[in-house]
Amino acid sequence: MGDRLATTAFARLDDVGRFWLDVWLLSQNRGGRWILRDGTSSAAGPADDLLAPSATAMELNGHGRADGAARSDINAGRWLPWPAKWVAYAVLRLSAEVSAVRFEGRTTMVPEHGLQVLAWAPGHDQVASVELLDQKGEPISTLPLTWPG
Repeated sequence: MGDRLATTAFARLDDVGRFWLDVWLLSQNRGGRWILRDGTSSAAGPADDLLAPSATAMELNGHGRADGAARSDINAGRWLPWPAKWVAYAVLRLSAEVSAVRFEGRTTMVPEHGLQVLAWAPGHDQVASVELLDQKGEPISTLPLTWPG
């Protein structure tokens, strides 16, 4: 969806020491201002440290996996003059060998903890594909992202 859609994820620690993962979906209005359109929060397991360094591909059973996906109508308030614009977003858990992802023509670095969140508009087949890159920028794997339904 170009530069008019963004996702962000962050970990927060609550008052009792439990981690939560918050994911926000934002879109840009005509004036260029970013507006929160949707979001989710999920509690991590008691043993999960969301910000711990990434596991290896062997420990993760592959170079990456989609831990969760959601979809949202970014035109729910009908502030745009055309029909609904559905988008999907997913949280990826990537192995330590993955340094960057290439998705819809953009390359984004992966943080040390290996969590990455991506948003996309569905195509006709409703499956997107993200390319996982090593430290040299070479592809090491492809991860399909399925439209949540």
